[in-house]
Amino acid sequence: LHVWADEAESKTYPYADGQTPPLNLQNLASWTQLLNQMVNSGTDGALIVQPINHGFDHSYVAAAIAASPSIFKGMMLHDPSMSPDAAVARLEELLLLGFVGVRFNPYLWDSN
Repeated sequence: LHVWADEAESKTYPYADGQTPPLNLQNLASWTQLLNQMVNSGTDGALIVQPINHGFDHSYVAAAIAASPSIFKGMMLHDPSMSPDAAVARLEELLLLGFVGVRFNPYLWDSN
């Protein structure tokens, strides 16, 4: 599932350039809203996929995982501009924060 900071949270967890959610959705997909929906539906856990709205800044998803580590796990978004060594270091860092997988978005890759 994708979650992103609502308007108030976006002051702490800003959106990537050009990636502000549509106004009609901006305040509907926070991790706290997801958690409320999960409680109401009896869902025990969720994998939060790093949204493009926050680019390669994983701090919003990491905060969600830290707040509810027994409920949320994360899937990072690979930054194709990173060297292989930096990418492995980033993966290891995020693994310690509760991320369990890697997402590759081909639209973010250089056409070369």
